[in-house]
Amino acid sequence: MQSQTLNNHDLPNAADNYVLSNLQPAQAVGAGWAHNIALLTNGTVVAWGENLFGQTNVPIGLSNVTAIAAGAQHNLALSNGCVIAWGYNGSGQTSVPAGLSDVVAIAAGDENSIALTSNGNVIVWGSTNYGQTNVPAGVNGNAMGIAAGAGHCVALLNNGTVMAWGDNANGQTTIPNVLPTLATNFSTNTSPPGINTNVTTILAPTCKLIAAGGNHTMAAIFSSWVQYPVNVAKDLLLIYNTNSIDSSNVCYYYLTHRPMVGNATCLGIGCTTNETIAPSAYTNVIAAQVQQWLTNNPTKRPQFIILFPDIPSRINTDLGPPYTNIFSNEVPNVQYQLNSSCWTNWSPFVTAINMNGTGGTNDCISNINKIASFAAYSPGQLIISAHRGGYPNTNYYFDDTRYPYPPPPPPPAADAQAGILTVNPAASVTYSNASPDIGLVDHITNGAYVAGYLCWGQHMVS
Repeated sequence: MQSQTLNNHDLPNAADNYVLSNLQPAQAVGAGWAHNIALLTNGTVVAWGENLFGQTNVPIGLSNVTAIAAGAQHNLALSNGCVIAWGYNGSGQTSVPAGLSDVVAIAAGDENSIALTSNGNVIVWGSTNYGQTNVPAGVNGNAMGIAAGAGHCVALLNNGTVMAWGDNANGQTTIPNVLPTLATNFSTNTSPPGINTNVTTILAPTCKLIAAGGNHTMAAIFSSWVQYPVNVAKDLLLIYNTNSIDSSNVCYYYLTHRPMVGNATCLGIGCTTNETIAPSAYTNVIAAQVQQWLTNNPTKRPQFIILFPDIPSRINTDLGPPYTNIFSNEVPNVQYQLNSSCWTNWSPFVTAINMNGTGGTNDCISNINKIASFAAYSPGQLIISAHRGGYPNTNYYFDDTRYPYPPPPPPPAADAQAGILTVNPAASVTYSNASPDIGLVDHITNGAYVAGYLCWGQHMVS
């Protein structure tokens, strides 16, 4: 345990602006009225600055800390799901409610403390001058983030909306009307001919992050153009098929060999191992199990999902020979529907590690090993880059190979090729647009220094 306590007279100039010269690597910091607190990478806490109320007297033995928060003259720490508080207690802000456990996040106001539990409930204690402890209806069971200002509290709900309560003298709890909800049903019958794309798409902008200052509140609306910090435990969901040993093995291999994802959440669902399933199998089996997980984990709305081998990918109402309506009865695939319509205001990026064919599981493992080797070029980063390893990333590969129906002109890959060549006529682009007879395929199968890749169409062999 490392704990340091310094009083104002120990520090040069302003104590609250002074940074300890021997401060070890930190992973989080907090600032109170005239004191500072830091969470070190070894799970211990350091505090310095004003100490009139013992706010820099870190409790002896405090360890395994995963989060900290600083109020005006008190501090909070989260360790093993429990809240530890110290400092000024004039309003009961350091009197942690008895039995409070399973806490996943903490925040501190001037004379308030706030905790978020794993079941999505918000607990507030301390000053009640502005009704801060009166958590509004609709928050409990649905919260996934919290923040605290001087005399108000804020919660981010798992539908992407924000709730705020307490002091509103400066409008800090008046939520701007910038988060409209719009669910639109749409139907298209574009090429390939007859594909049924009746789905419900969530078009609502949702809130991603919240913060609260003394008398103001801030919220960041989700944008696909922004690279948000990734909290792997909350933001990454790995889904495997419990009916497939290959699926569980590849998921486990990814979890243990892909750098920085060791605390990702794994979800095993029981479903068929067929590549193509009926719409009802998606709705009643796959989507239902994912929805149940979301219900059971209200504080988690993962931004990224990875599907592992033998999770079905295609959805079609024509499942067997003679395949009389295989094209006209296709519906959006599993990945698309998980992204667009599985849960209101939840649109995760969904991908798959699912190589089949002669390589199967070994190909999946090789792909994971490749990702792991790339990570050496961006150590300590969740996002990896081959470019950092000296790979030039100069070549583009676009594949429109299909059978037997061409899309409306221009086909997607041709459109991508035209876009690249418009920007850079000298770009290296490999393009395939074969439209073969049954049994003949001409897909691009090899590539090097890949800057971009797009493949459209169907690979069918009779």
